[in-house]
Amino acid sequence: MRQSADRVVMTFDELADLVASMPSSARIYAAWWNNEDVDTTNHVQCKAWQAAGYLADADLKHGVVTFRRGKR
Repeated sequence: MRQSADRVVMTFDELADLVASMPSSARIYAAWWNNEDVDTTNHVQCKAWQAAGYLADADLKHGVVTFRRGKR
């Protein structure tokens, strides 16, 4: 799914449906959503959203993640 929007908001359930599944740690730990240095991180999820040109900001309480255009 290609996006050109500057901001994309998805529930965790919508995101899990899109990518086939999501680990339970994504719903529990804010650190799972950290925007890390793509050159040094081993976290493929971070590499994926940053490769698409987005940074992630998760709201664990409401089960929502906001992806916004930007560079780390």
